[in-house]
Amino acid sequence: MSVGSGFCLGQKFVKHWPFGMLLYTKELVAPRPTRGQGLLRFKQNLLRKKLLSGLSDSFAQSTIHGMRNVFVERHFWERCLWLGIVVAAAVTCFSLYSVLLHRHNEQLLVSLIDTTQLPVYHIDFPAVAICPWNHVNWLRTPAAALRFLPRNADAELRETFRQFLIVLEQTTFVNFNKAESLSKRNVTALKSLNVKTMINYLSHRCDELFVPDSCVFDETPYDCCKLFVSEQTEKGQCLVFNSLISEHSRKKQLTNQFYPRKLSTAGEESGLKFTLNLNASYLRAGTTLPHGMNLMIKEPRQWSTNNFYHLHPDTENFVAVHPMVIETSPNTNKMSPKRRRCYFDNEKNPYYQNTTLEYNRANCITVCLHQAVMRICNCTTPAFLPPIEGIRECGILDAKCLSLNADIFSYAKVRDQDKYINDWRRGYVCHCPENCNSRQYVMSLNVRKLIYDKNETNRVIKGQVYYGQRVMTKIVTKLKYTNLDLIANFGGIISLYIGASAISFVELFVVLGKLLWTLIREGYSKAKEWIIRG
Repeated sequence: MSVGSGFCLGQKFVKHWPFGMLLYTKELVAPRPTRGQGLLRFKQNLLRKKLLSGLSDSFAQSTIHGMRNVFVERHFWERCLWLGIVVAAAVTCFSLYSVLLHRHNEQLLVSLIDTTQLPVYHIDFPAVAICPWNHVNWLRTPAAALRFLPRNADAELRETFRQFLIVLEQTTFVNFNKAESLSKRNVTALKSLNVKTMINYLSHRCDELFVPDSCVFDETPYDCCKLFVSEQTEKGQCLVFNSLISEHSRKKQLTNQFYPRKLSTAGEESGLKFTLNLNASYLRAGTTLPHGMNLMIKEPRQWSTNNFYHLHPDTENFVAVHPMVIETSPNTNKMSPKRRRCYFDNEKNPYYQNTTLEYNRANCITVCLHQAVMRICNCTTPAFLPPIEGIRECGILDAKCLSLNADIFSYAKVRDQDKYINDWRRGYVCHCPENCNSRQYVMSLNVRKLIYDKNETNRVIKGQVYYGQRVMTKIVTKLKYTNLDLIANFGGIISLYIGASAISFVELFVVLGKLLWTLIREGYSKAKEWIIRG
């Protein structure tokens, strides 16, 4: 074709045509495809247009603010502006969410006052233990000598036995140093003596301590010996009310659904009342130890406690108990006890073994100190602490070991304490976190001196234990941020910055699913064409 005809090769149209028409020649003269691609370039453009068209249609009615403007605005700069706004909002949103997620993963605990008006009948009345300062009833010592000494015991052995009783007179688990004097005597003949059996035989019995018909609980008179039972504590054998430690007490719970006992009222004359008889004939002649008592207030399932008062002779004692309930929310169950710093009843402390006692910190310390005795002296002291099966009981030959290490057995240390506290006592490290659900007793003691009638010859101690008020405080410890808080706060952040909701994410997943399905179909068609050509 000549140049003069006005038709130029390689142009998209001609200037003139004999018929005066413009001719579009893109289909006649297409750009030469790059090497190795053929006509795939047109297919890629079609696929891109198809994907962009699908996105535009999908986001035209989207609930995510700004996404519609990204695809439907006429000008390119407007679409870029809206895209930048949406991206900046999304980045801000997820940045704040990462801070929120970090706070949630920290698992911070917060303690709140749930109520200050919880009625006291929601909990058991505390266990009350009466422990004489003098653990030996000396009226029974002649019978004890006949029972525990050999038949042909000489005077020296009898004197050794008497010195042993003097040691037991004031010995408690925290006071083993009294046994040091026995190390200077020949006690070989008493090595087979069962110490716990002898201590319990010589201890004061219920009918010897209580004035008959003097016990009242909840304004109802009781036989004292039906209210109080003998139990082992760190103070030796005591008479305990409302406890669940001894086998006899646990049998009470099986036969009485209202045991341990509860109390709904408060104030003097409303709780437990008792009168203790001070018979001077029970004391050793020449002793300087008064005939006083220790009054111990503890939880019913607690072996022993340091919360006790001294009841002096010829006094009337009023103990007002103000309980406080501390609970940990079940939403902390998934936390480790180490992070939570407490144990639930169904969790097992690896350091709390060889016992059937319910876990609480006081019981854990008691068991820990008993394990210290077992490891250092290779024996146990069931007269003062929970028994450990399979280990022999400490005898009179172990008195030296017990006295030399009394500062260890009487002092429980916490982990890393020595780094911060300079203490001369050696002590024993006990890993005993608090129990998650517990009760704490705040007590106050009022004492007044008894005035006897002129004809009165018996000396007594009177006591009352009662609630100071009818309601108590309940403190609940729970997670500061739970999974529900995380979801709620995330929803608020998402709505604030990009106006999205759960439905928005469903729409987004549907759109992505459609795009993925389109790509899969196109890929399948392309693969099928290659197979046919091949």
